[in-house]
Amino acid sequence: MTSSKPLQGTDRSFFVFSAGTAAGILHALDDAVINRQPGVPVDQHLPALTAVLVAALAAVWYFRRAGTGARAALALVVGAVTVANGAMHVMHVAVSGGVSGSDVTGVVAAAFAVVLLGMSALLPFLHRGERRATRRRTWTVRVLVTATVAGVAMFVLLPVGVGIGQTHLYRSPVGDPPDRRFESVTFTSAEGLELSGWYAPSENRAAVLMVSSARGDRSATVDHAVLMADHGYGVLLYDARGTGQSEGTPNGYGWGWEGDIAGALDFLEERPDVDPSRIGGLGLSTGADVLIEVAARDRRLAAVVADGATIRSLSDIPPGQPADIVLMAPVLATVQLMSGESPGAPLVDLVADVSPTPLLLVAAGSIGPEIAVNRRYAEVAGPTTDLWTLPNARHTAAIRDEAAEYERRVVAHFEDAL
Repeated sequence: MTSSKPLQGTDRSFFVFSAGTAAGILHALDDAVINRQPGVPVDQHLPALTAVLVAALAAVWYFRRAGTGARAALALVVGAVTVANGAMHVMHVAVSGGVSGSDVTGVVAAAFAVVLLGMSALLPFLHRGERRATRRRTWTVRVLVTATVAGVAMFVLLPVGVGIGQTHLYRSPVGDPPDRRFESVTFTSAEGLELSGWYAPSENRAAVLMVSSARGDRSATVDHAVLMADHGYGVLLYDARGTGQSEGTPNGYGWGWEGDIAGALDFLEERPDVDPSRIGGLGLSTGADVLIEVAARDRRLAAVVADGATIRSLSDIPPGQPADIVLMAPVLATVQLMSGESPGAPLVDLVADVSPTPLLLVAAGSIGPEIAVNRRYAEVAGPTTDLWTLPNARHTAAIRDEAAEYERRVVAHFEDAL
């Protein structure tokens, strides 16, 4: 009788799995402690690092005792999770043309992750003759395994990979200011992180703060900044924490960005060319979410344009969409573990508190739930909230897809309020 445990002699698959897992652990340690982002305290990511270490050691322990099917599953899970992080470093090296920080261990971890993914596919074939089975049993097992792998990939591995990616965004070069009106500036967040940006002085005593999309850096808001500067407004656009040239850890869902906005508002209030009572904010996607949160609590924002707000917690998902909740739950849980931050109060609960501050919600049609989500926000918001839907526009691209009308509506919104 043949044993179900593969490679009883030289256990090569165990060696490969252990080496791949060790590469992932080494990179996690490098990323969280040794080459952590500027301004990040050494203990900020220790809970996530501890969870990763415990899970990795448990996986290695179980792998040695597991049969072929369980080994293939473990290699798939560890490989998929590791490649989600390592791929960000591969892209950073490709984009920047150089290596910095934890890129070396990240690239090594990505290479090992690819090997683990390949091994997960090969193991069942290399050991497929270990057990005798009828043709019916063989095909039943194949169908069940295929369905299980597809379900795990769709509802666990993919969401977890998205969560890891949103907390490990690589820094992109920000380039030069759009024109001579914009000067380089720095200011500090509420937590003391040094943030970098550009500022164009005001010609009308009013100013508009630009808050970026999930990518975080100032480059996403350049077109919007130029638009408002052309109409005489002072404009501040900056790199959110952990992106561009700013200190801190990135978070594509914007958790913690409210501290950045607090520092930006302090900066604008101190400008001699700005009337502190005439400061507005324009946010894109994640930036729109965060501006809604801040405007509900900070009356220094006298007007807000939220372009492309979506969801930042499970409570923001419209009723009757259980599939979205199933997909988003592991994403948000991963982001919370990796970042040490939490989503805060749901936007659907906060948006009513924005009033009496004038709020313009802009919702495009390229992302399925965007219009539905913003309609829900508009329904519960105060009387000073307006909703503008653009079914044929792309997410946060109305400034290009509907250029003339976008300029008219956005500028009018700020002129009326500021």
